Order: sequence, then C-alpha cells, then structure tokens
Amino acid sequence: MSDKLTLSKLAFPLLLIASLIAGVASYLFWQQQAEPKQALVYPQARNLVEFTLIDQHGNTVGREDLYQQWTLAFVGYTYCPDICPLTLAKLAGAQEELAAMVQEPLKIWFISVDPQRDTPTQINDYVNYFQQPAILGVTAGHDQLFPFVRQLGLMYAMSSNAEGNYLVDHSASVVLINPQGQLVAMFKPEMVVGQPPVINTEQLLADFPLVLARLR
Repeated sequence: MSDKLTLSKLAFPLLLIASLIAGVASYLFWQQQAEPKQALVYPQARNLVEFTLIDQHGNTVGREDLYQQWTLAFVGYTYCPDICPLTLAKLAGAQEELAAMVQEPLKIWFISVDPQRDTPTQINDYVNYFQQPAILGVTAGHDQLFPFVRQLGLMYAMSSNAEGNYLVDHSASVVLINPQGQLVAMFKPEMVVGQPPVINTEQLLADFPLVLARLR
C-alpha cells in the first residue's frame, strides 16, 4: 500500500516535469520555425548618415527621402547582364504583396554604382521597363556612392581601367530600411550552382512578415 502511495506522489511531479519539457521543446521548435530563412535581422536598427544622390528624374535625394516609408534597396547597374534585371523583376512583381504587410508605403531603390554610363536618363529608361511606380533609380559620384553603399552593408568594385564595355562586381543582397530611415534587415540571395545569385520571391514573401515581427 505504501509503495502505491509513493508512486502516486511521484507521478504528479513527473507529469509536471514532462509537461514543462514538452512546453519548452514546443516553444523552441516554434521559434526555430519562425526564423527567417534567407534574411538577417539586425539586433539594433542602424542609423544612416546623411548622403546626397541623384534620382532618375535629376532630383537630389537624401536621407529624409527614406522617412515615412519602407524601402527595399539594392545596388547594381543598367548594363548588368543578369543579377540586376532578375532582382528588379522579382521585387517589382512582389511589391504589391509586400506593401500589403505594412502600413506605410513600400518603395524599391535601385542604386546604380556605374555613374560613368548610368545617367539619370539611362536609369529612368531602365527602371520604367519594369512598369512598377514604386521603383526609384538613384546614383551619384563614387565619393557619395561608396560610403553610402558601405553603410548599407553592401559592396561594389569597379575595374581599375573601366572604359567601354565592362562589368561591375556588386552585392546581390537586398536591404530593408524602416520609416525612420534606419537599416534593419538584409535579404540574402538564393545560391544555386550554375545560376546568378538572386533573391527567391517565395522566400522573400515568407520571410518578410517574420522580419517585421522581430522589429516590433
């Protein structure tokens, strides 16, 4: 009889411990599932220092133009053979769905790092091809471009004797800037052997709300 009482007394705390372990395991599993797969969310929003760019219409663009909107930005150039047109097409196609997830407007900045060839007129023609009013093309001299691109956590490299038909090495990631003009996240490209690194549209749409949840 005493053995039965002892077992009965032990059963409840054992069940309680088992429930706690199951609860912790479920919580950790949920957290793992809720992690963005192709996005990096910065622990703290990063303030951007003032910058001066020129947009596709010839207007001056600065940090205040990032306020009161969400901005997806990436670097490239209009003569890019693969990454840039593919990335712009994907962002243009996903813009409406992404914009529905936020209260403020959602814009897309195409930052040309090839000012030698990419005049505002050239950028304007290029951007308009994608038929997405939310896209803004910007550029500047390298004295403005390089520090701006670097503070976005992106990069580009020109040929030392860049003349005529040349390629520009640049990042394929897309960064997210919040309505306070702060850098908050980076969406990484999908790496597939034999294909250019570009973002995956379905993954971007899946990761975006998870990123927003972590920013609240």
